[in-house]
Amino acid sequence: MHIFLTGATGLVGGALAGALLDAGHRVTALVRGEGRDVLDMDQRDRISEIHVLQGDVALPGFGLAETPRDIDLLVHCAATVDFAAEDAVHQAVNVGGTAHAVALAQAWDCPLLHVSTAYVCGRADGLIAETAANPAADFTNGYEASKARAEALVDAARAAGLAAAIARPAIIVGRLSDGAIARIDGFHHLFRLFGSPLLGAVPAASDAAFAIVPICHVTAGLMAMVQGFAAFDGQRVHLVGAAPFAMTDMLAIVGDYPGTVPATIMPPPDYHASERDRRVAMVHRRIGPQFFDYFQRSPRFSGEALARLADIPPPVIDEPAFRRMIDHCVRAGFLDWG
Repeated sequence: MHIFLTGATGLVGGALAGALLDAGHRVTALVRGEGRDVLDMDQRDRISEIHVLQGDVALPGFGLAETPRDIDLLVHCAATVDFAAEDAVHQAVNVGGTAHAVALAQAWDCPLLHVSTAYVCGRADGLIAETAANPAADFTNGYEASKARAEALVDAARAAGLAAAIARPAIIVGRLSDGAIARIDGFHHLFRLFGSPLLGAVPAASDAAFAIVPICHVTAGLMAMVQGFAAFDGQRVHLVGAAPFAMTDMLAIVGDYPGTVPATIMPPPDYHASERDRRVAMVHRRIGPQFFDYFQRSPRFSGEALARLADIPPPVIDEPAFRRMIDHCVRAGFLDWG
């Protein structure tokens, strides 16, 4: 197959590009700039195997100077995942980029695989079904809202005849086998915060948990969707772990590492920002809008579609696997614990 891939310099797109090459597919990748970061770090020497086109998803037609030929599937991974980005950025990249991907898939007469997020559910809690579309959910931030609007565009295009599927990864962390990940970013910053004396007591529900998923499962799920697209046409597919990982368990594990002062949790009604130490209050003002809302709930995402259609069940992320993820961050110098 000839795959047109956006977001190839990102975490998901880079891992997927390598997997596509391993499976013998042709890859044309849209990149901004030189494209040196296509693929994840272990496969950079294979860049010559990818046809790289410069462009920008925020532009109509991706701003392409040339039209790729004989595309069998457009995989749209590109997005800004910055929770704090301005609404105009989310609109231009996440929503506008998806609109442009839809238009190109229609023009090229090829199917579209759109990579969204499981947290498009917004503040919904409990069991989240894959069938749910949430364009008007109560969202935590502009990122979630923009991904919901993007999904609505894909749904509308499919109703108009476009073959399309939506993949919804949860919070992506390192591989199950060794915890490794090409880019230590996003959720991994919580590891550092959870072990810092500058976090202190934070408002959190006693059963708060995070839906995390290893990058290896995300890649395997996307590859199954690419190679068996006909079975996934019209599906929303959660790429998730078997169960959320409890915040209290994370804090306990962090506390086992030397040099850490683990954060503690308190019931949200008992939390008053004005009572925090000045330095702690400053940290809370900075990270609170990004993370505190996620400390209040424990969404559980159904992962039935991938298990049913490709026999790939959600992976179990146990305590040893979580420790391997932290150990990778220590070895990489991201965490100075030990």
